[in-house]
Amino acid sequence: RDQGLLVHSCDVLELWLVPIWIIQLVHHDLMCSQQEKGLDGVDFRKQQWKPGDHVFAVWAGNGCHYGAVVKEVQESSNSVVVEWDDKDTSHQCVQLDQVAANDEGGVWCSKLMEKRTAVRKLPDKGRCLFTNSRADAGDVVFMEQPTLVSLPSMAPLLWEHLARLHEAKPFLLGAVTFHFAALLAYLTLDLASIEVVLDKFVPEPDEEPSEDVVRILQTLDDSMHDNFKSLGSPDPCRLQRLVSSLRYNSFFHHTADNGVALYNRVSMCAHSCDPSCSWLFDDDDTLILRARVALEAGEELTISYLEEDDLLKSTLIRQQKLQNWSFTCRCDRCALNVDMARGFRCRKCRIGTLYALNSGSLQRCHTCAASPSWDHLEYFFASEDAYALKVSQLDKNDVAELEIAYKDAMTIFTRHWIMYVLDTHLEQAYRENQPQDAIEHQRRRVEFHENFFPRPTLTLAWCHAELGDAMQSQFPHRTWQ
Repeated sequence: RDQGLLVHSCDVLELWLVPIWIIQLVHHDLMCSQQEKGLDGVDFRKQQWKPGDHVFAVWAGNGCHYGAVVKEVQESSNSVVVEWDDKDTSHQCVQLDQVAANDEGGVWCSKLMEKRTAVRKLPDKGRCLFTNSRADAGDVVFMEQPTLVSLPSMAPLLWEHLARLHEAKPFLLGAVTFHFAALLAYLTLDLASIEVVLDKFVPEPDEEPSEDVVRILQTLDDSMHDNFKSLGSPDPCRLQRLVSSLRYNSFFHHTADNGVALYNRVSMCAHSCDPSCSWLFDDDDTLILRARVALEAGEELTISYLEEDDLLKSTLIRQQKLQNWSFTCRCDRCALNVDMARGFRCRKCRIGTLYALNSGSLQRCHTCAASPSWDHLEYFFASEDAYALKVSQLDKNDVAELEIAYKDAMTIFTRHWIMYVLDTHLEQAYRENQPQDAIEHQRRRVEFHENFFPRPTLTLAWCHAELGDAMQSQFPHRTWQ
């Protein structure tokens, strides 16, 4: 909520002409809410509030709605004094017409989220989430508290036991996280919440208990958690379903290692490589879903299951990574015939770019219109495979090795995700001692991002902000930057 956070970036804006949505994204992980324009359908009538009521109220600092508890009613001024759920102590006096009921005492009650969004079943995708109201880019779609938060510290003896089992013979999932979360759900959630977890998508609804689940159940004892004494061991099939539900639908915890959280409503969002929404977490594990682009009522709410850097890689790589969720993405980006993340340097003119086609060939050169020979195709694709492996193994601290790799790669690639990765490494390597070289590599990163994926991302936001800072530092006399 600290409005002062925008001052520094406003300075950058004057110098580097950063679009306003980028300024919002740079700081959206520092602010709990920003441009929420109203809670559709919520009655702001001047009802009789009393101390202790849970409400939604408008915080005057930014005009956004937050959860709060009424502390005092001031009838003479038609206002109430509230205590904000996040313990902020400013703007606590709120006019009655800016207060609405929050019957469940949460950030957003389930009834309100159900009014703002709808779950619909699509033939090729299953259940998906849609918005019932329009939103501008940056608006809050909804805020949701988790159904389950699983952290090792919540049941340390159980975590240590599973870790020992995994060390003796690694689990097929490669980690303890989801088996621990499934057991914690069984031990700590009420039946209604467990049903929420079980209701989530899994590729194999009738999956038999895995060898790991059987092994875990055979080694549990009451000393590992107090609730084992009253609940006993879970049914193997039910535990397996909990493991799979959490594997495919939970989010990694934003602060704790090996932690996960599951959210009922947002877990209905399908993946897209061009997602309509992004999310962030508040300190109390509340998930805040924001519109990445302008949305009209009835449009689908999608998120990316991939890391943001993966959205800047080729269709083939994105598709490979998404196999972790056992589906093939058919979003608009994946359906494009031309992959703009795979630009190769023309062997004829040495200037132009040949972009890869998803059919396994290349476009004609954008400069000289030359078509690649079969030999050139084989050379390009073999080099691409070799460099993809090479950049994954590079030592980011070995500047000399990075420079050699970059120089060689420039003879093969132009606008290619491999060049973007190398530009990222070199920008970081040069930042302290070769700032003007760092500026050039940062500029190339921005150019690639905007050419290949011209959507607002935190990566692009930080690139612009850091580029603005660097330009201001190196060329303070320029007024046209």
